[in-house]
Amino acid sequence: MTDSAVLSHKKIVVKKRAFLAFKYFMLVILGVFFVFPFVYLFTSSLMTDEQILNTTSIIPKVISFESYKTLFEHSELLVYVKNTLIVCVLNISGVCIMSSLTAFGLCKVKFKGQDVVFTLILATLLLPGTVTGVPLFTIYAKLNMTGTLLPLWVPIWFGGGATNIFLIRQFMRGIPKSYSEAAIIDGATSLKIYASIVMPLVKPIIIYLAVTNFIGLWNDFQTPLMFVGDNPKKYTLSLALYQEFAREGTTYFPNVQMALGVIMAIPCIILFALFQKQLMEGVSAVGIKG
Repeated sequence: MTDSAVLSHKKIVVKKRAFLAFKYFMLVILGVFFVFPFVYLFTSSLMTDEQILNTTSIIPKVISFESYKTLFEHSELLVYVKNTLIVCVLNISGVCIMSSLTAFGLCKVKFKGQDVVFTLILATLLLPGTVTGVPLFTIYAKLNMTGTLLPLWVPIWFGGGATNIFLIRQFMRGIPKSYSEAAIIDGATSLKIYASIVMPLVKPIIIYLAVTNFIGLWNDFQTPLMFVGDNPKKYTLSLALYQEFAREGTTYFPNVQMALGVIMAIPCIILFALFQKQLMEGVSAVGIKG
């Protein structure tokens, strides 16, 4: 190898290393940017009432758990947790069951007008929540469902949600037709094919939808605010955070509000850590098979 070739190779290596170093530097900066709010949330929850009101530092001078003690002494906290879990479990069950059944019918069961039905389902995505909010509230009010948890989970059991149906249908399209045809030859019914063949194969996207819907429901504030209203016995955690702990005139200090924020963040972090692989597989599989 000539001297000029060696010099050229060294320049290429230096450029690659410089680019790699710059890339990692930017990733670190972005990581700090996204992690900082949670760090501030956590450290503020460990401050005393006096510290949280009289200091601008994000590092507590004295670590105190009195905010968590105050929070758990709240008589209704377990009620808020129970209400949130009820909404999450019933919603996720509806998403996994109803959206997969609907997607199976639109993808694997042939019937007249199939494409029209799917188009109408997708068309509902064009309607923003601000447009449908008032009509939905009026309907639930006439059915005496406002002030309860029913509006937060009942609708999902009527189809499973347009976005969820779309994602599962796209995933199901990647399943070879030969699987279903072989099962039909063996005498399997459509329900048998759905339960024994299709569902095990769409497990990645089901896990993806279950986890993402749980995180969305766990942190949802607008929907409970609209339909639960001023019924404290039916507050979810996110609504209670505002109504009971953060609203103007509350007797709770910001460190208690931060402590509740930490508690709300923990389940989402744990779920993402446990199912990170499945979440990535679900996203990539939908992107490839769609």
